[in-house]
Amino acid sequence: MTQLIEEKLVAEPGLRAFKERDDKRSGVYSFEQRQQPLAPAHEKLFKANKAAWAFFSAQPPGYRKLATFFITSAKKEETQRKRLQTVIDKSASGTRLQ
Repeated sequence: MTQLIEEKLVAEPGLRAFKERDDKRSGVYSFEQRQQPLAPAHEKLFKANKAAWAFFSAQPPGYRKLATFFITSAKKEETQRKRLQTVIDKSASGTRLQ
């Protein structure tokens, strides 16, 4: 946005909206989050189920990112493990998260 402003490519309404934005509401959606890999312990558990790992690895990058975010976005370790098990079970049966 800074570059666009410097190049005078931002109209007044866009500039006003940018200046009035609330930082607390930025970066809260899954598509705005940086990709976090699975924890090594979780990845090891996932790879232990060869059929599940093979199915998961064969999926498009967008799905893998979504499924990984589903797991890593949980705050509690127990919730992360529960979600990991859900993804493993779904992958082992050859289906995706809905």
